[in-house]
Amino acid sequence: MNTYITINYVLLAIVFTFLFVEGMSAISFIYDRKSLPKVKKYLDPVWGIVGTFVVFFVVNTEVLYPSIMPAIDYLYVFPILLATLLFIGRNVFLVFSEYIWKDSKFSQLMLARVYSLITFIIIIILLSIFISIISGVGTNATLTGFSTSVFLSNPYVLGFIVGTLLIAFGLSFVFYKIEKMNVLSPISTVLGLFLFVFSISHLGLNVNYLTYILAAAIAAVSIFYYMTGKARREIIFIVAFLSVISINFLNYGKVFGTQSLTSYLNNSAVASAGILVTIVGGFLLTAMLIFFLYMYKLPEKENSSYDYEESSDEDEKVGIANLYIIPNNNKVNGKEHKAGKDRKR
Repeated sequence: MNTYITINYVLLAIVFTFLFVEGMSAISFIYDRKSLPKVKKYLDPVWGIVGTFVVFFVVNTEVLYPSIMPAIDYLYVFPILLATLLFIGRNVFLVFSEYIWKDSKFSQLMLARVYSLITFIIIIILLSIFISIISGVGTNATLTGFSTSVFLSNPYVLGFIVGTLLIAFGLSFVFYKIEKMNVLSPISTVLGLFLFVFSISHLGLNVNYLTYILAAAIAAVSIFYYMTGKARREIIFIVAFLSVISINFLNYGKVFGTQSLTSYLNNSAVASAGILVTIVGGFLLTAMLIFFLYMYKLPEKENSSYDYEESSDEDEKVGIANLYIIPNNNKVNGKEHKAGKDRKR
């Protein structure tokens, strides 16, 4: 087992874990408007880190497999460019939804839902690229052409994508403790798991008892929440990470269906230096993420008496960041929101 490939797989699993959490957040915005405060509370300290880890993974991949990058660029240049542009739009709408002033014509919920739609498209694009690279669906033997019609007409590709989104929808109830028709949580999760496992097995990817254990664990999390109303968000992070890493290791070194990833591996001294930078950079990035989450939760303890009830149309126009991050430092928004609460009283 190659150390370079293993570290790259770990980075990929982290990226898709964060994207999965963003997918749950985006679904929650669309499904239940009352979940907006709860979702933003956990999304605000994470959304910027997602982009950082994506760039971190891409740079690491370019260093480790320089000879495969021309083929990937040639085959997936349009979806990659589209995802990049949409990623910029995602950031714009999310930041704008955080800093809307009272007299804005757009509510934070509407902009958050635009962010959700953009996020859905990005996730679908990235899932499509991932499954195509690992299974080879849509590519020809010489890696010189990609057939969109062949890719989209493959029912198992669609089952893989739809199954993933259904799992995200089912677990969004658990992650954000959404009570609105929470019976959909186990139904959507189990159906999504069935489609997901069925699809990857028919795409020529390896599955074994570990796949079924993880699927059973994910289903149990959703069912347990529906029956008891209790959940631990950390478990979802863990099972999402283990699910992605298990797919990679069960299909270790497999790329474009039948080709070996090790044949593209960079064996020069640059690869060793790149791994060293990846380990150090990954450690620092993870440490900063943990520190950011810790600092972000401090105001929650200090302002535990703040009432996060559903806001009116007027209050919806106060920026998310001003409600949760800097209510005491922003004099304008802080006073406006406080006055709004006083009027309700």
